[in-house]
Amino acid sequence: MENRLAWYHEAKFGLFIHWGSYSAGGVEASWPIMAPALSEAMFRVASDITEQDYTALAQRFNPVSFKPADWVRGAADAGMRYIVITAKHHDGFCMFDAPGTDYKVTNSPYGKDICLELADECAKIGMPLGFYYSPPDMHHPGYRDTSKPITANWTGEPGRPEWESYLDYMESHIVKLLSDYGKVSILWFDGLANHGKYNPERFHRIIKILSPDTLVNDRLGEGFDFVTPEQFIPKKGIPTRSSKMPSGMDPGGDSFFRMVNSMFKYPILKSIIRKQMNKYNDGELELSPVYQEICPAPERFQPWETCMTIGSTWAYNPNEKSWKEPRDLIRTLIETAAKGGNFLLNAGPSGTGTFQPEILDRLEAIGKWLKKYGEAVYGSTYTPIPVQTWGRSVRKNNKIHFFVFEQPEDGELRIEGLPGNVNSVGLFDGGNLGFKMENSSLIIRLPKAQPDPDFTVLTSDISGFEKQWDSWSVPAEDIPSSGLYARRKAISCAWINSLLNGIIAFTAYAGYDRFSFGQIAVDALITTGIISFINAWLIIDASGKDFFMKRILVSERSLKRLRMPKNSLLKTLLITIAVSAIIGGGLVSGFVYLFRPEGMNSTAYAALKTLYTGLCAALTAALAVRSSEPATYQR
Repeated sequence: MENRLAWYHEAKFGLFIHWGSYSAGGVEASWPIMAPALSEAMFRVASDITEQDYTALAQRFNPVSFKPADWVRGAADAGMRYIVITAKHHDGFCMFDAPGTDYKVTNSPYGKDICLELADECAKIGMPLGFYYSPPDMHHPGYRDTSKPITANWTGEPGRPEWESYLDYMESHIVKLLSDYGKVSILWFDGLANHGKYNPERFHRIIKILSPDTLVNDRLGEGFDFVTPEQFIPKKGIPTRSSKMPSGMDPGGDSFFRMVNSMFKYPILKSIIRKQMNKYNDGELELSPVYQEICPAPERFQPWETCMTIGSTWAYNPNEKSWKEPRDLIRTLIETAAKGGNFLLNAGPSGTGTFQPEILDRLEAIGKWLKKYGEAVYGSTYTPIPVQTWGRSVRKNNKIHFFVFEQPEDGELRIEGLPGNVNSVGLFDGGNLGFKMENSSLIIRLPKAQPDPDFTVLTSDISGFEKQWDSWSVPAEDIPSSGLYARRKAISCAWINSLLNGIIAFTAYAGYDRFSFGQIAVDALITTGIISFINAWLIIDASGKDFFMKRILVSERSLKRLRMPKNSLLKTLLITIAVSAIIGGGLVSGFVYLFRPEGMNSTAYAALKTLYTGLCAALTAALAVRSSEPATYQR
């Protein structure tokens, strides 16, 4: 496995290209027709194109200015060591001569196979090429009922008999890409959520048979080589191998997407989601969290890659204003390398096949910097030196390189927590510097004038790493006990249900003056019945597919299992009746009868409803987890 990943660890920096028929309209890829409100919040661009007009863009796509040789050479000049291009995005438009569809580039006015042209040019200079492939497909009738608007079923319909035909269609694409385009270095899947519905084992098996050296990311089930945090660098530590499944395998992911999308109907929730999406765009939201440790041993390190936009969108945006500055992009590359990861920087070409001047300027600036300092980045990895306020450090062979973001005012750079001795220190591009050791601190005397306008880069020679340099962090247990899992599930369900039902209650009851005891008792029973049934069914029905639950340690001490019927529906009904009776019929009705027999005003009842819906969801989740079959909980 390490041999397969050697080139990838060395590369550090790659070019991500989001390109498709959507580029002809200057709109974001796929999202405007899937979830317009969510798209607008995520990418800060109005989603004002209809499904019909979006689909028609395929007949306008004619990139007459596309020069694949220039693209590949430009990426190399920017210091990029691999390229990943969108072979198919969620909309279903294929940038290669895909079998089984007419919705592809070879049927557009351009008429030629974009992926093949790029593959040929990459092969000429030995540039590794990867293909982004989206399992979701808005255009294929097997993925969803295409007689309905995309907004109604964009997460797919695996319960329909046509679903198997879609998986066969998807297989024909993977086989084509791995057979007819030379060496494929990476298959970069983007399954959105609930990856299990695509039968991941089937596709990982095909990849291993046809192209065993092809690396696969984590967005299509187990068997992946690297994980892909999006628009952010992990903040708590360094990505570490975990026995947990990727978050995308959660079978409730489709429901979560639909729930988030439905929140835009309510002004308060819409505002909350917009704020979260702003954090996503700014790199502050860990949308796809990864397991992390402070400094994992090499065998526990999880290869990873952050993908990030140069502006605010992935696809070509003619009105882009939020360009990231070159210095910030270089710093992101350094920060990523300092945690052992790769930086996949995205650029969206126009519909004619050209890149905006702002993109070219930034790639040129990064390329110039890497020509000078690239050897400190390529092939480097993390160090056990704690994160410093002044900058970052990387390890390469018998050297430690320091990237100084903030120049100290007194000219003395103090590096705390150095685990071993240093023989010499100098500027990366030449010239020794004075230094001294004080306990575990290295103090370096910097030149009076900052050597580089962006970042001062230093190098230190370590002749033989002592054991202190291998002071890895102690592994943390990443599988919760089943009792802890039940508590976490209960808490998360409580928060979600109390938040949603509370906001709805305060909004819906604004026009009511007073609720009588009878009205409250009936509403409480109905509400708790609905909430408990939905939560119980989702958990119990998903238990056999939930890879998190499958991996939880089981013991009689950590989880006292309830004796329940094996039938999922019957089990759900029993939990629903029990919770409704306890919360709705007993707790809520009893409380109101004792303390407010005359009833409550709308505000007071909305507050009460916020509390009891959360309690109802928590109790339901706990019972549902504890009623799952023992076979569900195993390593």
